[in-house]
Amino acid sequence: MLRKHLLFFTLFFTLALQAQVLVVKGVVKDKKSKEPLAFVNITTPDGYSGVTTDIDGKFSIRLNEGTCCLKLTYVGYETLEYGLRPSNRFQEILMKEKTYELSEVEIFPGENPAHRIINNVVENRDLNNPEKLESFTYTSYDKMVVTLDADSLLLKDTSLLDTSELKLRTFLKKQDIFLMETVTERKYRAPDLNQETVLATRVSGLKDPVMAFMISQMQSTSFYDELISIAGKNYINPISKGSTKKYFFLIEDTTYTATNDTVFIISFRPMRNTKFDGMKGFLYINSNRWAIQNVKAEPPQDSMGVVIKIQQAYELIQDQWFPAQLNTDIIFTPMQATAGDKSYALVGKGRSYIRDINLSADLKKREFGYHEVEIEPDATKKKGEFWREYRVDSLSERDRETYRVLDSIGKEQNFDKMASTFQTLLIGQIPLWIFNVDLGRIIHYNGYEGLYLGLGLQTNDRFSKTVKLGGFGGYGFKDKSFKYGGDLSVKVHKRSESAIRIEAYKKVTASGGVEFFDDKLQVWKPDNFYKFYLRRMNPTTGGEIAYAFRLRPVRGFKWNLGFRLQNKEAFRDYFFGTADDNLIHGKTEFNYSELMIGFRFAYRERVIETTKGQISFGSKYPVVWFNYTRGIAGFLNGEFAFDRFDLKVEGSKYIKYLGDFSFRLMAGIILGDLPAGNLYDGNGTYRSFALYAPFSFGSMRSNEFLSDKYVSLFLSHDFGKLLFKEGKLFNPQLMLVTNIAFGSLSNTENHHNYDFSTLEKGYYESGFLIRKILDFSIYDLGIGVIYRYGPYGFDNVSKNFAYKISLFYGF
Repeated sequence: MLRKHLLFFTLFFTLALQAQVLVVKGVVKDKKSKEPLAFVNITTPDGYSGVTTDIDGKFSIRLNEGTCCLKLTYVGYETLEYGLRPSNRFQEILMKEKTYELSEVEIFPGENPAHRIINNVVENRDLNNPEKLESFTYTSYDKMVVTLDADSLLLKDTSLLDTSELKLRTFLKKQDIFLMETVTERKYRAPDLNQETVLATRVSGLKDPVMAFMISQMQSTSFYDELISIAGKNYINPISKGSTKKYFFLIEDTTYTATNDTVFIISFRPMRNTKFDGMKGFLYINSNRWAIQNVKAEPPQDSMGVVIKIQQAYELIQDQWFPAQLNTDIIFTPMQATAGDKSYALVGKGRSYIRDINLSADLKKREFGYHEVEIEPDATKKKGEFWREYRVDSLSERDRETYRVLDSIGKEQNFDKMASTFQTLLIGQIPLWIFNVDLGRIIHYNGYEGLYLGLGLQTNDRFSKTVKLGGFGGYGFKDKSFKYGGDLSVKVHKRSESAIRIEAYKKVTASGGVEFFDDKLQVWKPDNFYKFYLRRMNPTTGGEIAYAFRLRPVRGFKWNLGFRLQNKEAFRDYFFGTADDNLIHGKTEFNYSELMIGFRFAYRERVIETTKGQISFGSKYPVVWFNYTRGIAGFLNGEFAFDRFDLKVEGSKYIKYLGDFSFRLMAGIILGDLPAGNLYDGNGTYRSFALYAPFSFGSMRSNEFLSDKYVSLFLSHDFGKLLFKEGKLFNPQLMLVTNIAFGSLSNTENHHNYDFSTLEKGYYESGFLIRKILDFSIYDLGIGVIYRYGPYGFDNVSKNFAYKISLFYGF
């Protein structure tokens, strides 16, 4: 009986308490723009209860019945005491922005109190960084809307609008300009296994999922790395080591959580008279583990007038702070629509919601695929039931109209074809019916062929997704000879990039050149410029067969096995002869039978499988190429037995407060005697005034050196915007360059009618470029000079200088 009475009183007391509690929900917005305000502090007048708005400005707070009002505080806005309206189930609260600039105070009576908090955050970065966990999985729903920043137009009295304003207002009331959604599953296992699988994607007017994924990668998922990546550019994190010497921090407010933890709201921005790639914004630091609870950050406007703002919200899950939502707002200032006497900028609003978070996932290596990013085959075909499970809010009438209109226009105008053409252009090809036209085969110039005109075609997916046929033909007006060839490739397995390739050709090859498997030199890359300076080439007839593939356990490697037959003619009157030959009748034609094994290794490279093949988003780590070639004498007319080892290592690193450092190391060794055409040329690109060719020796004469063993090191450092102020077209950037080479050659007496030197003493050159003297965003022009010094420097100092004009592309 006593137990029944206790149960009755417990139930009565619980119901009585619930009757006294009121749950109020709502959203807080900017009074002028009507944009939601994230991370606003909301408390009762007595300060007893309080919450913070989420990243979308929404809140839910439990109040005692009879509570009259709420107190709202937000950095940069006037404090507001809001009277509750019980009749409203959902409260919409508007806050007014203050009209003053934050002053920068750099002198405190002692240490800046914000520094103690920032230093605590830095010390606990590894503890709070999600990327330092042993494993985790989650699913994210991403949504991006592109529209016009025309809230003022939408709020205007229609009687005051002219015809153009009414037309634009009617359009924006019904729909947006662009809409996309993506559902992605991510799994991570320390130290280096990461997998993102696109489960579903929908893009207004398009079916190709690549754009959706690229947009979803606008910002880093975690705000704990030394560098924060936003839209592909790195910025120095305000909570990185040494940041208190570069950033100005100010405690703007202090609040408390329901668990009695303190939240410090700290503004940050680069100190005056400092030059580095920094950001401005606010950090919300929770005293529980000294972790980021929320962050708002904004890099400076770029040279194209694009402004990007990011927000991140973290939640405490299993005693670990983990990102729960990411916002990315992009303002395209140069892209505007005009109506009446006003212009409205194009804006993109991206939202990422993270759910199904598991911080103790038991992941096996076999669960990770061939690439860091894979797209499910049916990702574009997911139905409404699937989307309803992951959408935070159901599609609005405006969203549905955007999809309906743009899908209809996209089908009529064939947006997918346009997107496909753009992707193909980036790799130097133009789609034409069932073919892709290779731009590199249409026209080029070098010192041997002179002007070359031709055509190169390869079948595309419209012909077959498995089999590719290709061919080329052209004529060099200086060497007065035709070149032609054909190839066949068969895709064995798409995701492992397994393919068999067979080709035959009659062409010219660079004497002393080095080529690496899967070294994709695109037409647009400045790395290609060295080809302009080729003077010594060998007419070559031959063919090869190769098999390329990846293995899942070592997915950073891409392998190549091949066999090649070639016949090469000597350059002009050069001939090759050993001590046993009659030198008067030395060899001028050479046959090779070669077995090849090679790989390309890119640690944690972000590769995405697309309808046009694989697209690499790069790796933060150096990329390694290696080739081994075995020459077989007496097999299929092969005349030379040799072993050849070629290596290339290439990488770049952003150094805080100093800029971008890049390097390329190349080395090779040949065991056996070979003609000059298959040895190592010094890769000289000297002209007294000429186009700068990266990763070549700008002061070295063409074919000046010859080696069968060599090592070259190319170093460059770009200070970016750290030294000079920006302008509209004049944005000078200093880049320092140093190149070094060593080499040797055995049996120099075997090479006749070839005037060359060897590199035993070491070749040195240094110089600088001033990039972006003219900055057109898509490309930039600059000038520079390279100076040759050391053992191979000329006594006539003027001969050591090489003057350059630089051309770099912005894509």
